[in-house]
Amino acid sequence: MSGLDSSHLNGLSDPTDLPALRSALAAEDPEGRLVPLGLDRVALGPEVVDTVGDAVAEQLARAGRTGDGDIVVLVDATPIQRAGADLKSLVEAQLVDRFTGEHAVRRVVLRGHHPTLHADDDALDAATEAVAGAAAVVSVGGGTITDIAKVATARHGDGATADAGGIPLVVVQTAASVDGYTDNVSVILRDGVKRTIPSRWPDVVVADVTTISTAPRQLNTAGYGEVLSMLTAPADWYLASVLGMDPTFHRAPRDLLAVFGRGLDTWSPGVAQGDLGAISQLTRMLAVRGVATGVAGTTACLSGVEHLVSHMLDMHNGAHGRPIGLHGAQVGVASVVAAAAWEHLFAEFDPTTAPEFPDAEAIAARKPGVLAAFAELDPTGKVGEECWRDYSAKLTRWSAGRDTVLAALAAWDRHRAAVDELLVGSASLATGLVAAGAAARFADLDPTVDPATARWAVANCHLMRNRFTVVDLLELLGRWTPADQDAVTAAAAAAVDAAQTGAVRT
Repeated sequence: MSGLDSSHLNGLSDPTDLPALRSALAAEDPEGRLVPLGLDRVALGPEVVDTVGDAVAEQLARAGRTGDGDIVVLVDATPIQRAGADLKSLVEAQLVDRFTGEHAVRRVVLRGHHPTLHADDDALDAATEAVAGAAAVVSVGGGTITDIAKVATARHGDGATADAGGIPLVVVQTAASVDGYTDNVSVILRDGVKRTIPSRWPDVVVADVTTISTAPRQLNTAGYGEVLSMLTAPADWYLASVLGMDPTFHRAPRDLLAVFGRGLDTWSPGVAQGDLGAISQLTRMLAVRGVATGVAGTTACLSGVEHLVSHMLDMHNGAHGRPIGLHGAQVGVASVVAAAAWEHLFAEFDPTTAPEFPDAEAIAARKPGVLAAFAELDPTGKVGEECWRDYSAKLTRWSAGRDTVLAALAAWDRHRAAVDELLVGSASLATGLVAAGAAARFADLDPTVDPATARWAVANCHLMRNRFTVVDLLELLGRWTPADQDAVTAAAAAAVDAAQTGAVRT
């Protein structure tokens, strides 16, 4: 990657060495554009679950809360085992032994109104009430309970970490399924629409690899799917930057991902077997991703077309009363589609042909189409109106930046070269998913996604959020017709076919 050899991040070898990471990020950010890294510590290893009590004690001291309130253990109803024992009970017993006479330890089980817990307003409100007045909070579980804990504790401390007067939050990570354990945002389901909102950094993340390696296989293979967005989303982020649609692009988060993403293909096959070394590498990579998102101050560095498609699937399942699928698994499948969309642009794009710049009247004329795209999810039109607000704002910003767009297109060869450094092809992504034993097709997901729903999610993904991606550019170039959409999905399917054939031959 261009410029990486001279990056201060290039010498890093351990992403859990947070002092070294902070120093390298500061050296790459003389203008102070990055968000300060608020994590105090990441404990990652095969036996670190035994350090939860110490972590809580450290954070209570940092926050000056050594004498007040309960220690709340926030969990969902899913059983989690570690070496044949109930992990939640192990953590709770450890805290009781450590803090008897100082703090009461209280377990709170969030259940929600769905087959599995969702990070929706009901769950967030219940958690917020449960942690009121807590001396510290320990969340034990996956990405959903972590996101809920971050929001609930942030509401009681204006998003502050322990050293800034907030409620200390120790996250016990139980699967390598998503990257949200180490960032400062939360993905929630609000009014039927997936949204990423500011929350807070955890103070400590305890990633016990023994527990994580014995998590259900589909959770960790989903984590591998999540990792793949680092090979597609940065291209969308860069594109939005050079077209004047997103001013947040910064080289340091990009380089951070590149440094720790080296050797991905060497350990990915071990994910399928639950190999301890491979799961440790996967857990580290997800931790890096969370940090990159947090310091970038935007999820755009790791969230492009592939995440939009995943969010569309979540919205569809939620509206139809179906379980929400594993986020990372959906992202992995959609990453192949995202790469295929870029390949379609490269094959079809003539930079001398100006895209459409709709005026206010033309923008307004698109509203019925956007509302229609989401009508099945919500006949009241509320979901469609929410998406239209974001999409119309995006179109307005696009048309206002006409000169910037045309200047970027005039220098397309240079920008194409930069995108090539940020992007991995659909064939390589499909090969990685197959090697890791991860879902590679929409039909492989659980719940399975039928072709019509997959087609709807891909075709309309750019309509749901105020974020500019390659699909927006294709649409404004007149290259996102039904025939184009079919070509992209067919190319992604062909890449998976080839990967699976290669795996069988091997």
